[in-house]
Amino acid sequence: MLQLSMFNFFFYWAMSIINAFFPLLFRYKGLSPGQIGIVLAVGPVVAIFSQPLWGIISDKKQTVKKIIILLLVATLIIGLAIFFSPTMLLLIICMLVFHFFMSPIQPLLDSLSTTFAKENGISYGSIRVWGSIGFATASFIIGFIIGKIGIQYLWIIYTIIIVGVFFIALKLSDSKAVRKPVTKEGFKKAFRNPSFFIFLIAVLFIAIPHRMNDGMLALYLKSLGAPEGLIGLAWTFSALSEAPVVGIMYILMRRIPLLVLVSIAGCFYTLRWFLYSLLSEPILIVSSQAMHSVTFAIFMVASLQYIASVIPREMIATGQTAYFATFNGLAPIIGSSAGGYLMEHFGGGFIYRMGSFSALIGTFIVVFLFLKERKVQNEKQYA
Repeated sequence: MLQLSMFNFFFYWAMSIINAFFPLLFRYKGLSPGQIGIVLAVGPVVAIFSQPLWGIISDKKQTVKKIIILLLVATLIIGLAIFFSPTMLLLIICMLVFHFFMSPIQPLLDSLSTTFAKENGISYGSIRVWGSIGFATASFIIGFIIGKIGIQYLWIIYTIIIVGVFFIALKLSDSKAVRKPVTKEGFKKAFRNPSFFIFLIAVLFIAIPHRMNDGMLALYLKSLGAPEGLIGLAWTFSALSEAPVVGIMYILMRRIPLLVLVSIAGCFYTLRWFLYSLLSEPILIVSSQAMHSVTFAIFMVASLQYIASVIPREMIATGQTAYFATFNGLAPIIGSSAGGYLMEHFGGGFIYRMGSFSALIGTFIVVFLFLKERKVQNEKQYA
């Protein structure tokens, strides 16, 4: 468990660089917010295809560890190319190849952690929490360091982290990746369920501003005069805040209907982005990142549980794949590209107002779905 926890901890250091500091690196290279949005959007495009592909390869080869090691080597090489790419075209090409190898590591790691937890009778959360702690720690420390030495030296930190993660991976215990197959027929059956389809539409509206914030927050804070250390602290706040809420979600889900929880998260999302649009002091926005706890943490857990409750058990893998393709694929493609363009032409406050409106639409859809299902239940009860 020690090696797996350490791998989670330090792998999320690398994730911190990608999520929190790549936008600042691209700004340093001279890209506009609109161009940065395009560069960030290409990653999720390839991730939609690469994650299932490497999952299939892992299944066929019956190894997760060796696939992760291979992906880390490729990630190191292509990642360094990103730091030294002089043009936007080269950056786009490098980001496409980079995410082809980088994006599958996280789901493979989750598979490895889940299997290990089941085999050893421990909680998956006790392993995964080290990823959140690693992300929070890295965001603060890396932000402080690049504030002192400059974003142009971020490649050194990246190299040290990936090499360290590689050596930790060599010590991992392997596991055979056992997953229920996601089939074309499974997708057709899942999408014939109107509740599932409507819910995914709501997820998209709520997820777009969330993923937009992932790509644009650093640029927005920088435009308001925030130093790199404070920008890193923003990600520290969000990562640390989600852990306690995830821990009590089991209790909340037993007492509150799942769609009500999703609606509550949607309301907090609406408020969160509206606050960001009004605030002009970086420290206040950074503090507001703690709302990640009552937005993303509640939304993610309740959404996955709801999907599991409305589609047949044998199609849960299909439903979750569709959810992650929406939240981690389609939403960041739209959020990053549109967010970058709108920020460049209308400013940071505008994109967060639009984000608040998008989250509100998604919340209304969830409320509609809840009332519709409640009506059906009442009709069955009194029939």
